[in-house]
Amino acid sequence: MSLSILFTTVFKHFTEGPPVKSWSLKFHLGVAMIKYNPNIWNLPNETRKVEPMKAPPNIIVKEVILDEQYRQKSISHLEKVLKKYEDVLDEKWKEPKVSISGEWVYMKEEERESDEMDKVVLHIHGGAYCFGSAKFSRNLTFKYAEHAKARIFSTDYRLAPQNQFPASLCDIVAAYLYLINPEPDAGFKPINPKRIVIMGESAGGSLTLATLLFLRDAGLPLPGGAVALSPFVDLTHSMPSFSDPEIQKVDIIGQRIRIRPSTPLAEEFNANAKALSDKIAQKKPNIVGHPSFTEVPRFQLYCANEALAIPYFSPMLAESLGNLPPILCQVGELERFRDETILFSHKAAYPQEYQLPSYAAKNFEKSPFKNPTQVILEIYEDMPHVWHMFSFIKPSQVAIERCGDFIKRVTSIEDDNTSIIDLVKEDVVSSSISTSPSHIAMRVSINGENKELKETDRDCLKWDKIGIVPKEEDSYSD
Repeated sequence: MSLSILFTTVFKHFTEGPPVKSWSLKFHLGVAMIKYNPNIWNLPNETRKVEPMKAPPNIIVKEVILDEQYRQKSISHLEKVLKKYEDVLDEKWKEPKVSISGEWVYMKEEERESDEMDKVVLHIHGGAYCFGSAKFSRNLTFKYAEHAKARIFSTDYRLAPQNQFPASLCDIVAAYLYLINPEPDAGFKPINPKRIVIMGESAGGSLTLATLLFLRDAGLPLPGGAVALSPFVDLTHSMPSFSDPEIQKVDIIGQRIRIRPSTPLAEEFNANAKALSDKIAQKKPNIVGHPSFTEVPRFQLYCANEALAIPYFSPMLAESLGNLPPILCQVGELERFRDETILFSHKAAYPQEYQLPSYAAKNFEKSPFKNPTQVILEIYEDMPHVWHMFSFIKPSQVAIERCGDFIKRVTSIEDDNTSIIDLVKEDVVSSSISTSPSHIAMRVSINGENKELKETDRDCLKWDKIGIVPKEEDSYSD
């Protein structure tokens, strides 16, 4: 699709008016520009050259390159935890070719002579594991720094399809190890994990939750909390909202990432995918999964189908989501990842009640992680995937403000006995909002008002095809 055709397509949707009554024309145009831009959904993308946002006068940005020792430490931890999955993984993830880069983002008022930090957000950018960077997420990280009154360490990670699972997870764990045990000349003292919040949007939200699970399972220190914005946590795409045709018409996520054919990247990916497929066929691994995984062609650029149920790839499919630090999940009512986020929040808050899917939770009784995780679930009415990026709309402003408040509250906890009510502002939870010791779930209106969940919001909890790849999935063929 040429640039002229793109503008023609966007103009057509613009003149037809917003698909949702509450959307302004400006918001509608912004969504359409992303949804119908072929340069976003096709790789490689040599023509897309966007300069990163420059820091305003009140923001400081400092770029960082991590010493390779942190990735090597991370690899050591991952090798132990992922050993049972090694037959379905591409071993090249252990052969990094680039350094891990990132940047500190913080308000000038947070600049102190002391090298001790009050609180830090480890930010993980989105981009479907295939694109994005810390620099190109500044429109969000600048806001996070402002509202959380925290230092943001926004890190890059190796991207697919050149780098397969668990390359990105490896790099995020390395960044976390850097924060809690920095080099002597890093410019800051080791940060108390309880003063760290891991945060990300879209694929970054998925990586946020995957990192929590990995740190827990590896016996590493857990952070104070996590914020997952529009995360995709079920890479089998099994939940109803993902395939809902009405949501597909509205949501930004309208199609899967595709590799342009007849390119060096396509040739490299196809060769590596075949080699991995041949390896899996020879090994005949016996790992957690479902027969539906291999009944369709490969449809993720980040891993083979046989790896879909690995919890550090699809967190919703973990055996248990208990014993994690407090989590804030925000998801749009009109996004394809809505149902999986709803189920994830319930499964984490009530691990004994939601032992789903059965094939992944068959050993739940032996799990050492059965304690409920405190989760706040917010469903934003009329919002598509990662509406946070549109800072001119009120739902974005409300959502980011609440993220900042959660970060400030969760990093001030001194013990493990804090009530979940203490994690939200006093005016957020009213008598009309149902709460439990481990779960607060609410809808947030277009004007920022809090409401009880609709009964239909919970329909996905009764879905009988959780973790089963749908045969009619429209994203298998190019």
